[in-house]
Amino acid sequence: MKVRPIPPAALILFVVTAVPGILQFMFPSLLATFSRDPSKIASGEWWRLGTSLVFQDGGVIGTLFNLAGLAVLGVLAERALGPARMLALYLAGAVAGQAAGLWFGTTGAGNSIAVCGLAGGLVVASATFRADRLIAASATSRADRLAASVAALWAFVLVTTAVTHSAAGIVTSAVAVVAGTQIVVHRDRLPRWAFLLVALGVGAGLSAVSNLHGPALLGGMAAGAVLTRVWSTRPELPAVG
Repeated sequence: MKVRPIPPAALILFVVTAVPGILQFMFPSLLATFSRDPSKIASGEWWRLGTSLVFQDGGVIGTLFNLAGLAVLGVLAERALGPARMLALYLAGAVAGQAAGLWFGTTGAGNSIAVCGLAGGLVVASATFRADRLIAASATSRADRLAASVAALWAFVLVTTAVTHSAAGIVTSAVAVVAGTQIVVHRDRLPRWAFLLVALGVGAGLSAVSNLHGPALLGGMAAGAVLTRVWSTRPELPAVG
């Protein structure tokens, strides 16, 4: 099986995000210095809007989860849509998430809001690209569903960020992960609108409980909808699997 190279933009984005995330464990003060803090941003420390995307507030597990999400969805988005569109979706999630963070008064750090942009954009792009504009339609159909289902899985996992460690929260988290996994496993049996429904539902639900991942996911979906109209074609996406 031929190994395809890692898309360059996704690789650079991963390195730029991973290095500060690793350094913060050696120099803990970095997180406090560069995280998102609405009150300090309002007082002029505007750079926190950017730096809080490359530091992580979730400890080792949270850092690994966010980097894994970036690696998987970044590669899928760049291969499906090209580097410019991938970066546009990433930025859309970041902007929407940071705006929500300021509105909700949420402190913290992490690139998960930007990854939400990739997830939302992939779901929309996979559901709305016209078949007659695809190259090697039979191959891209499989890849589209893989990208959309993985993005939907990410959305389901985000539900765990909005629940507490109570018994109800643990049950909700378990249900979300199992449901997301089933979407990946049975992706070829599901209509394309199912992926859109998942992303919309999670985005709306998280927004309702003032979780900044909700607006970030919806921002990525909005950007994906715009990009599918601005770009009428896309690069060929080789078969997956």
